[in-house]
Amino acid sequence: MKKKLISTLLCFAMTAALLAGCGGKDGGNAGAADASADSQQETEQAPAQEDGGETEDVDAADLEPVTLHFILFGDKKSAVDEVWAAIADYTRDRLNCDFDVQFIAGDDYKQKLLVKAATGDVWDLNFDSDWTGYFQMSAQDAYMNLDDLLPVYAPNLYKVYEEKGLLDAMKNKGHINVLPWTMTMNNRPFIQWRGDLAEAAGIKVDKDNLNTMEDVDKLLYQLKEAYPDKYIIECSQPNGGGWFALDDGMGLVFNLSDPECKVVAKEQTDEYLEMAEYAEKWQKDGLIWKDVLTDKLDHNSLINEGKLITKWGTHEFATQNRAWVEDGAYWDYTEIYADSLFANRTPLANALCISATSENPERTLMFLDLLETDQTLYDMVQYGIEGKTYVLDGEAAAYPEGMDGASSNYQEWGGQWAMWKPQFMRPNASYGPGFWEEEARYAASSDKNVVSPLEGFSFNADAVATEVAQRNQIYGDANKLLAVGLAGDAKTAIEQLKSDSEAAGLQKILDEYQRQIDEFLASK
Repeated sequence: MKKKLISTLLCFAMTAALLAGCGGKDGGNAGAADASADSQQETEQAPAQEDGGETEDVDAADLEPVTLHFILFGDKKSAVDEVWAAIADYTRDRLNCDFDVQFIAGDDYKQKLLVKAATGDVWDLNFDSDWTGYFQMSAQDAYMNLDDLLPVYAPNLYKVYEEKGLLDAMKNKGHINVLPWTMTMNNRPFIQWRGDLAEAAGIKVDKDNLNTMEDVDKLLYQLKEAYPDKYIIECSQPNGGGWFALDDGMGLVFNLSDPECKVVAKEQTDEYLEMAEYAEKWQKDGLIWKDVLTDKLDHNSLINEGKLITKWGTHEFATQNRAWVEDGAYWDYTEIYADSLFANRTPLANALCISATSENPERTLMFLDLLETDQTLYDMVQYGIEGKTYVLDGEAAAYPEGMDGASSNYQEWGGQWAMWKPQFMRPNASYGPGFWEEEARYAASSDKNVVSPLEGFSFNADAVATEVAQRNQIYGDANKLLAVGLAGDAKTAIEQLKSDSEAAGLQKILDEYQRQIDEFLASK
């Protein structure tokens, strides 16, 4: 059981920090009244704060040993436990904690995390995002209100969020409950294909005129004819230009060219039908393999080994380095819907959340604050143990001799993106020198790459919680099959999706979503 300290000094520190954080437009959190109320409860000792916002050193002798339980995305690599034991040793004099770091495989991540929340499992920190289960987890109140804790126990991190204007985007139901990344990039879709294989097969690709699903379809069939034994593509993904995903789990979008930001369900758009019809066609003709949802194959390894030869991506994934097995392998690529608006990736594209059941939220935030300020800790968290999981090649973090991305014992662990810190990131095998600066330049390179007008909007699902749960299930099950052509006739399956969703109260969700969007836009 962690040590509790009741202290007048704590009340003062919390009140001072909160009042300092309330000076701006994002600072309307709990205020001194809540800080005073919190002082009546037993709370772990907070780091004292100077006027300049920097924290004084915490005496680890005042902190009873605890174990922080983290849940991360993807597969657990072999050196994870050893690396995090070393991290515990490195931070012992400041955090006095050990780490239990568990991973959930990507395909199962969202559902298993939702189950953990529903059954009251206890953990401290987890990865989440707008493309996994953040909105559903928030609807279940699965994440802790951090209004009071964040500025006190992670003042450096809080300052970064404040300076970048992210505090509004971090709120759900009016309270901070998510800790987003701070990277800049764009969501514009790209189609990627093995350029060396296309060249070897004599396939001449006019990239200036490869801009629509019809154009992509032609290229895929050329590749299928040239390489009948290869996996061609995983799914039919883009849903047309200009659409922005408000909630991937429910399949709700709005058009970026619509000043009213009218929210619609994906299946109500012509582009979604187009996506599903191409998937149906590609499935029948073998471009998407029949057991794509159950094969248990590592699709990244299939790409690296030259077995899967196309991929949907973004500028990031099209231009990053891959650990190709074959000499001379490379991606060729081009933008899809180049003339349409696409939004930059949101702060919630990769994020961390503290569970509502966390027994050590203070210590967890103290860890995250150290990560914001300590290059050595950052290197250990991201790359591991020098000489064992990575080596330094100048400023770059490289694989040890005999190791690559496929055989890495720690590097490239899933969920690392939420802990990326631009000030500390090293070039590595995937991202060379200047990569992230170029990503930011690309995001700003066109007036077609925009910031969403709903940046910072957060939906409160309380009024439609039952309908949201049903829609998540209905859309999730249907979309999984439609995207890979396994739903049967696409038109019939989409009509069934519409019917099932309407019966489950979709219109009530859309009305409530629109009401909150209208209020958000009116307040700006």
